[in-house]
Amino acid sequence: MTLELRNVAFAYDGTDAVRDFSATFEGTQLVALIGPNGSGKSTLLKLVARVLAPAGGDIVWAGRRLDEWPAKEYAREVGYLPQEPDPTFPMRAIDVVVSGRAPFLGRFGWESSADYDEAARALATCDASYLAERYLDEMSGGERKRVFLARVLAGRPKLIVLDEPLASLDIAHVQQFSALLRDVVRTTGATVIYATHDLNWAAAYSDRMLVLQRGALALDAAPAEVMQPERIRELFGFEAEAVEAGGRAWLVPRV
Repeated sequence: MTLELRNVAFAYDGTDAVRDFSATFEGTQLVALIGPNGSGKSTLLKLVARVLAPAGGDIVWAGRRLDEWPAKEYAREVGYLPQEPDPTFPMRAIDVVVSGRAPFLGRFGWESSADYDEAARALATCDASYLAERYLDEMSGGERKRVFLARVLAGRPKLIVLDEPLASLDIAHVQQFSALLRDVVRTTGATVIYATHDLNWAAAYSDRMLVLQRGALALDAAPAEVMQPERIRELFGFEAEAVEAGGRAWLVPRV
């Protein structure tokens, strides 16, 4: 399955958020979107998720433009996790996850035992089966993120878009969740595209990194090419040094 973005553009009140963006995603891969605040990462993911409609250009999934997909049919194909998915009322994890089966239900349908089986499978994939009967307000931030990712996986989407899933996690949970995203790609065969500010962990686990600047694509490359001190200086205005550890280079601030 292939996702194509062709000269995509979007603006908020006349201010460009995404400009002339073109990229193709195909096969099974983990793709990190990186860039400064306000560079268009969240907007781009919302466009792919059909939360927003592009003002220019085309987005094509599996050979069909997004506006040609019926909403429920597209929701079966593409899973989306926004930055702030927490509901305003407490729910059990299993009930949150089974709500990801909604695109497969009839208008007045209720979840079946098979839907709950899918929810349980998704929790297991996220190493979160032990949370099934717990309520969201009884969980840590890292545990809630696993539950919401499981909700996305319950629909078995072929394309998964996640908006800053590593935000607000401590360093141990950042590592665990980064590894979990790698496992999701491996076990489900889906393409996962996620926005993040954590360059080192993105480079450690991703197949590909896209750098956005002021709404435009500045670089689309393998992590090893992106994670060069001179490249980071050029793209982020950030002085860094490369430190070799574990067979790869990690960037640290130059003090």
